[in-house]
Amino acid sequence: LREAAPAGVVATADSGAHRILLSQIWACDRPRGLLQSTGLCTMGCALPLAIGSALGSGRPTLCFTGDAGLEMVLGELATLRDLELPVVICVLVDESLGLIALKQRQLGLKRAGVDFGATDFAAVAQAMGGHGVTLSDRDGLRREAEAAFDRPGFTLLACRIDSKAYGGAF
Repeated sequence: LREAAPAGVVATADSGAHRILLSQIWACDRPRGLLQSTGLCTMGCALPLAIGSALGSGRPTLCFTGDAGLEMVLGELATLRDLELPVVICVLVDESLGLIALKQRQLGLKRAGVDFGATDFAAVAQAMGGHGVTLSDRDGLRREAEAAFDRPGFTLLACRIDSKAYGGAF
């Protein structure tokens, strides 16, 4: 996504394992190039941050969110539609609360209450007036991301990842 994003892109991230990893590897090409909740660990904040950034800056905007976080704020897709904002949303779909599962594992606890059912985010995006696609490989992601930054309206990239993908990553 970093390679596909245009210069000056503003990225946003909500809380979760993906935010910790993204904070370590995302390269910003300008100040305030990555907006995120840090101290409050707010799930679902990436999409409202992206909407505000796109409205206030007019810059290309890329939103990183987990599947549980996006489920908390699905109504914001209607805001994107109505404001005709070209925000690109990357939702990491692992059907689990990855950071909590990681903490449980680190503490030697049994995995409990961190897994949930699948949402067809691509279908939801289309139903809400955007473009949505489900992806499971880098080539498809690159192709769809490049197209997304040239497309009017919002695009949702539902990226399937293994629920154990964060193990040992940080």
